[in-house]
Amino acid sequence: MTPSKPRHSRDQVLKDHAQQMLSRSSISVQKFACRLNAILFAQIDEQLLAARKVPNLEQINEGPVEVFMTQSGNWLKRVQRWLSADVDFPSWLEESWVQALDPEYGERCIVELAARYGLVAAREAGSDGCPVSAFGQLVTRLGDAVTKCGQVLADGQIDAKDRPYLPAAIETLRFVESRSFEIRRGMENELSAHVELERHAFV
Repeated sequence: MTPSKPRHSRDQVLKDHAQQMLSRSSISVQKFACRLNAILFAQIDEQLLAARKVPNLEQINEGPVEVFMTQSGNWLKRVQRWLSADVDFPSWLEESWVQALDPEYGERCIVELAARYGLVAAREAGSDGCPVSAFGQLVTRLGDAVTKCGQVLADGQIDAKDRPYLPAAIETLRFVESRSFEIRRGMENELSAHVELERHAFV
């Protein structure tokens, strides 16, 4: 999978990863639009969304079919305009947009956005309830990193000849950084908690 080009804006990164998902998976634009709509209403106050003219499709679905078809069609067109950059991408949409992506694409999007600010895209500890899962992903990513970096470092240096391999190698290393930091932070948090308990025990 190819990361968005460095010259792209934050908005373009969000749209690029959605477009990659739509072109490489079985997810349709309509399904993505419905998923995005549901996540928006789960995360943002309904009155704020109403002010932004976002229809509550789940609620409308309980009414007349004609109304639902009209409203869902209008929402689909709106999402399509965001995807095609026909209109400005609103900042209030960003978080829900990422969460509406399939996990693989959402994670790639977050990793790329974080890297643009020199950050590591680590999930909150326990976000999936299983640190072993994060470790399994780390092992997988390490294998990918060995392969991708091996292509770059085959001649013992990094130079212009390696440019075709660099994007994939960089992306894989970012994933390794992300999972490593996630696991390390979980361990540090646990260690800090026990140190704090021991400190209070001797006070």
